[in-house]
Amino acid sequence: MAVIVAEYLGVRTDTGIKITPIPIGKNIGPSGKPIVACPFKNSHCDKAKRGDKPVCSLRDSETNELWIVCSHRLCATQKGSGKSPMPLSAHQKNILLAVAKEVFDPSITNNEVLVNREVPIPVTQDSDYSADYVMWRKNPTLITSFNPDRPIVLEMQGGGETTSTGDLTKHITEWENGRAELTSPVSKTAPLVTNAWRRQQEQFLVKGNTAMLTGGRMVFCIGSMIYDYLIPRLTNTTIFPPLKNANWTLALLTFIEDKSAELSSHSPPNSIPLKIDTSRSLFTNYGFFVQAITNQGTACNAMFQGPYVDLV
Repeated sequence: MAVIVAEYLGVRTDTGIKITPIPIGKNIGPSGKPIVACPFKNSHCDKAKRGDKPVCSLRDSETNELWIVCSHRLCATQKGSGKSPMPLSAHQKNILLAVAKEVFDPSITNNEVLVNREVPIPVTQDSDYSADYVMWRKNPTLITSFNPDRPIVLEMQGGGETTSTGDLTKHITEWENGRAELTSPVSKTAPLVTNAWRRQQEQFLVKGNTAMLTGGRMVFCIGSMIYDYLIPRLTNTTIFPPLKNANWTLALLTFIEDKSAELSSHSPPNSIPLKIDTSRSLFTNYGFFVQAITNQGTACNAMFQGPYVDLV
């Protein structure tokens, strides 16, 4: 697999828009860690400030699927401090409203959606868990036996790490110096989908259980590569009943590129618009999902047949 840079500092690379490189690097002094605005949140680009290349997302060079490589690209969770709160950007509001329309009501409006960011989740004295978002709605319908409104613990995982990140960094540096095209494939770099899923498992178990015990529901917003990796493995052992219109307690919502021109205005200028792929979403029972995770693997008698060696 090879990847192509899809977005550089929020600007998509496939439309012919001229992108001016910013000299960024950890070894070129203070100028290599500039403070530049992030188009997806009301703050600076954390990558650039650290001296890392400000790549937001990549594409699989064969399938063209997106893989988000910045934790703030899908929907940043930072809320600032008490003295300097960070208001939600238009992009964040659009993503959160899209989620609310799926989990609450398609007709819900912005002023009916309530969110809190980076909410602490106490587990043990040494734990540092927090929910990316807790989402609620004004005037919820609670007194009903059929799919009542309940608060949502919302996690954002549009992508994750890649293999051979150093090769991607070298490629960006070559482009900055005029020796390569930004959209040339980087052959040694690939999405680490398995790592993203392993990291998510702990979130499912800890945060999901807390949500269940507190009368809430759990929603994970993920990228298409994670969904396509995960679902075949889980459905091999478990049949998930479709519960979107019933009393579901866990949902997976898959975000993909939105190629419909009329919706592009909902995204920051020159960025790749995103939408929820309803064909790759799952609404089910939290207990079924946990059971599916633990049901991985089958009996293997040959594993214990040897040959063995003693310890002499």
